[in-house]
This record gives sequence, C-alpha cells and structure tokens, in this order.
Amino acid sequence: MKIGYARVSSTEQSLEVQSQQLEKMGCEKIYQEKISGKSADRPELISMIEFARAGDVIHVTKTDRLARSTIDALQIANKLETKGVGLILHDLGDVDINSDIGRVIYTTISAFAEMERKRILQRCAEGRALKKSQGGHLGRYKNEKLHSQIKDYFAKGMNKNLISKTLGCSRTTVYRVLGNEF
Repeated sequence: MKIGYARVSSTEQSLEVQSQQLEKMGCEKIYQEKISGKSADRPELISMIEFARAGDVIHVTKTDRLARSTIDALQIANKLETKGVGLILHDLGDVDINSDIGRVIYTTISAFAEMERKRILQRCAEGRALKKSQGGHLGRYKNEKLHSQIKDYFAKGMNKNLISKTLGCSRTTVYRVLGNEF
C-alpha cells in the first residue's frame, strides 16, 4: 500500500499542496498534521508508523516534513526498516531511504535540515536582540481599551471572574491588568 505523510508547522499553514502531490503519487491513505517537526511526539506520524505493514511504502514530499533532527529522522527510518516498510522522500529523487545509498543521502539531508532549523532560530534570536537593543517593542502591544474597561468594571465592584467572562478575556489578563488592586 502507498501511504502518504504531510505536515506543516502551524495551523495557519495549508496542507493542500502536499496532499495533492501525494494523491497524484497514488497514495491510498494520507496522514496529515499541523505540528512542529521538532517534536517526535506527533500523533499522526506515530499512527502512520503503527499502521504501516511489511511491503507498504511511505511517501513524503520533502525530507523536512518528516523530521527536523538527524536523530529523529534516523529513528523513524529504522522503525520503518524494521517493519519492512519502504520510505521514499521525493525531494531526494525518489530514492528508497532503506537502501544503502538512500540511507547516506537521507542522513546527509537530515543533517542539513537540522542545521537550517538551528540557523532559523539563531536569526530570530538575533533579530529580537537587535530590536531590543534599539529600544524597539517585542511582543504584543497593550490593548488600552480592554485594560481601561477592566479597571472600570473592577472600580464598579465587579469581581475578576465576571470581568473576564463579560469582556471575553482570560482571568490572567484581568489579574495582570489589576496587579495588586484587590
């Protein structure tokens, strides 16, 4: 059986392109999830590995969709190889990863995917540090209108839980805005 695996990192991203590609490849079952690749605890990935039987072949459009660390990538490949399941990553030229040459290519590309992830995190940290050193704002801006409403309701005697429900904000926000006002 041809099995497909599609993943994006966040809920705002779309799985549509990957899913369409996997369907064109003839995948009969496609596992999809919106979760970071850094986590090895991905429910759909785990379900797919458990579902796959000897002789099945798992298709993934790009290496970084399957794993973001070399160790994780190799562990997934080993689990599948132990079960007799093939693994084809289409950005590697349709090579079965469980072949000798495929494993070398897979290991190398996985190492580059891991390095790129670290570089992205480093660039983000550098950007935040630069912004902070220039006195720039990091994070969300205060919702002054909401904060004013919270203070007004509290001054009128409304309890914090009811303020939260009335304004549709978290109790944490109410407590943070009111600070030591009890």
